[in-house]
Amino acid sequence: MEPTRQGGDGQARPSAARRYGPLAAIVAVIVVIVLVVVIAGGGDDGNKASNGPTVSTTDAWPFRTEANAADEDWGPNCDEDRGTVAIPWTYAPPCAKASDRNPGATTQGVTGDTIKVVVYQSDPAKNPLQAATVRGSGAEVDPSTARTVYENYAKGFEQYFNTYGRKVQLVFFTGSGGPMDEVAARADAKAIADMKPFAVLNGANQTPVWAEEVVAEKMVCIGNCSLAVPQQTVEDSAPYLVGSGPTPEQAAQLTAEFVLNQLEGKQAEYGGDDVKTKDRVFGVAHYNTVDNQQGPAYEVLRDALTEGGVDIAADQEFQLDLARGQEIARTVIAKMKSAGVTTIIFTGDPLTPANLTREATAQNYFPEWVIGPNVLVDISLFGRTYDQEQWQHAFGVNLSGGRTNEDANQSRALYQWFTGRTPENNTYGVILPPDVGPLMIGIHLAGPDLTPESFLAGLQRIPPRGGNAVNPQTSRGEHDVWPEFDWGGSDDAAIIWWNPDVSGEDEVGKVGEGLYQFTNMGKRYTPGTFPKGDIGLFEADGSVTIWTETPPGARPPSYPPPAK
Repeated sequence: MEPTRQGGDGQARPSAARRYGPLAAIVAVIVVIVLVVVIAGGGDDGNKASNGPTVSTTDAWPFRTEANAADEDWGPNCDEDRGTVAIPWTYAPPCAKASDRNPGATTQGVTGDTIKVVVYQSDPAKNPLQAATVRGSGAEVDPSTARTVYENYAKGFEQYFNTYGRKVQLVFFTGSGGPMDEVAARADAKAIADMKPFAVLNGANQTPVWAEEVVAEKMVCIGNCSLAVPQQTVEDSAPYLVGSGPTPEQAAQLTAEFVLNQLEGKQAEYGGDDVKTKDRVFGVAHYNTVDNQQGPAYEVLRDALTEGGVDIAADQEFQLDLARGQEIARTVIAKMKSAGVTTIIFTGDPLTPANLTREATAQNYFPEWVIGPNVLVDISLFGRTYDQEQWQHAFGVNLSGGRTNEDANQSRALYQWFTGRTPENNTYGVILPPDVGPLMIGIHLAGPDLTPESFLAGLQRIPPRGGNAVNPQTSRGEHDVWPEFDWGGSDDAAIIWWNPDVSGEDEVGKVGEGLYQFTNMGKRYTPGTFPKGDIGLFEADGSVTIWTETPPGARPPSYPPPAK
């Protein structure tokens, strides 16, 4: 099947499926609503520990490489040709040395038999934003079915990964407050710490208190625990914070490279009639918190642009305040317009652009909108909520990966391969990639002596995986991807633009007008590879909206499913 794209009648062929793995971003990541900007070469020999500033192991557990393929027993589940675990998944890790050695208890939450992991689940009743977002969308918010999916992924991986005689014991915990409730976050972290787990998945991540408490209690936190904290905090907290996307500073670097290579020194051709014949003048509207959590990321963006010859004519910081949203927008837009800005770089949450775009239209001002480091601004569900007179001028970076329907969704396919049935909860798209996947890979590569240090070192030693149209490249550590040590979880971005004239399903299956289009058939760019020539912005030919089949180069290897 062909990818969904604009047809000759101006309409897109909508995909057949109504449920998407990516809709989990709305269910799970929406509770963040903070700035995500939501993985280099000595460690690839399989035996060398990470050279990170604070995390290393003396004797890293071996994983298979071409150099050592004949040296060890890699176990019955190793694809000897590929050197990876034989499961149909792009992110399948290298085969780890097989061993019956079990040293018993090695750290908190780890015994000779079990590895205790707490899964934090938010209470929709205490998160009005989440409830409002998913209401009527078809997204599954039943925590009991999500628990089933978590457990079946973990059991599936246990059949193929080395866990060295231990079983993963998942314990589920419902948060006592909303994601911004500092008192509840502190209390919940203490309550989970009393369970003495090895790791916790997710948390009350709209407040930095959560990450602070988890680190203080020396629990590994995986997934949406540290999405918006500065990179320095992740480094200082090592080995306890394991995120899934790029750090805010890394996303700022990707955005700056896109702007410098594609936009700097040219006319604002994608803006409205009031700006499109003018030389570009840049402004930045950027999210921050009261304690300056996102200040370092903005400084990276600002400094990179300045070094590249871009002057920022208007710098407008804002905080997410729903009650004052329109008032904030009025100030931001007035400053941008008065400074003669033709091109606004936006970094922030998915709600603020609605106010900003309405206000820009009210002030008869139609600049280019550049999507920079963001949370969910780059999904069509939210793109449709912005003033369409404005958003038809929107384009920028996409961090999360190309869209697929269910037929091409790897998270769903892997679950079916493990269990023989479809997932009971349609939030599998965030249960697997940022949570259970890194958890199980880290255990597999840590070896029998599982500790927070050996867990993170294992993740940091894996060579990069993914990087195709629908699967972002992931790596951590030192793999010559980033100029500095990589504390993030993903490395690349696609380039997207908003097309208000195509119709199709958004990420929660609602048919409507307007979709993001991925240029160059979804090609993704790592640092230093963003092109300088024409990439097809605002050109339907060569762009893609939704993949209805796994695109070329993205299909994982095929293996017989486990016996039932």
